[in-house]
Amino acid sequence: MDLQVGTRARLGWPRAWSAISGAVTVVAFTESGRVRRLRVPKRMLLVAGLLLAVLVAGSTASIVRLFRSHVDVARIAYLEGGNRSLAVLLEGQAEQLSRLKLEVARLKEFEQSLRVVSGMDSEAAPMVGTGQGRGSRDELPRKR
Repeated sequence: MDLQVGTRARLGWPRAWSAISGAVTVVAFTESGRVRRLRVPKRMLLVAGLLLAVLVAGSTASIVRLFRSHVDVARIAYLEGGNRSLAVLLEGQAEQLSRLKLEVARLKEFEQSLRVVSGMDSEAAPMVGTGQGRGSRDELPRKR
């Protein structure tokens, strides 16, 4: 049994090699009516077919890469647009923050002027219940 399997395997390669030996005749008719015959070896046709398959695979891979690069470029453009809008929003918030700081400074000045007008000392200890600080120890009830 082993001998027959080995013999068949050895016979397969020469049969394939002999199948691609020889030539194919290509007949071409020109416009003037002449007949042109061209003999092309089968091995050359096999090599040309393999080369064509490699070129088609390479072209397909290039087209896929080109498509992916276009998708990446579109995604980058979308993200850059989002970044620009966020930058504008951040600038707007920075302006609002600076306006709020100016308003707080004006309110502090107004508070100081009110304290001066009302006769309250601006350097005195904060009053209990105003949220400006904790009361002194003397004002707190004692534990018994």
